Amino acid sequence: MSTTAPPNRPTVGSAPARALTRKQCWMLLLAFEILVLGVTQSVVRPVRQTGISIEMSVTPNHVVT
Repeated sequence: MSTTAPPNRPTVGSAPARALTRKQCWMLLLAFEILVLGVTQSVVRPVRQTGISIEMSVTPNHVVT
């Protein structure tokens, strides 16, 4: 009987750990900045201005074209 431990075999669901690439780091940084910018804008200006204002016609059965 051997006293050495069995070799470490990866399980079916696990993947080897790898370091993040420079591109992945930049993408994470950009995503974080977009998140912070969105939260900041929602705190500073919680109510957006309307993009299109539609006025109702006072003439009955009048269609605005």
